[in-house]
Amino acid sequence: MVEEVTIRSGKTLRVGDSDWQIVEKDVAPVVPSVFLEARQFNGLVYISLAQTVVDAGNQPEAWVCARLRMDLGFAQSLRDQLTSLIEDALTPSDKSKAN
Repeated sequence: MVEEVTIRSGKTLRVGDSDWQIVEKDVAPVVPSVFLEARQFNGLVYISLAQTVVDAGNQPEAWVCARLRMDLGFAQSLRDQLTSLIEDALTPSDKSKAN
């Protein structure tokens, strides 16, 4: 089971023996649906995401919503978090209804 983590502005995050103030400035939630970039170079992982917009009569667009750059250690932590969340989401609560 994955522990839910919700971070809100004005709170603190414990890092080692320090408390870091969490600041959120105009960060809108987005729903990415396509990768624009996914590569690694020199120990860094580059991921760019876009949300697709398809409007009748107009050219489809991919709006860039995030450009992430992270070291391999953080990329592994992100992978582990996503794996846990996905496994939890795909595991039926009633084992008799397993896929």
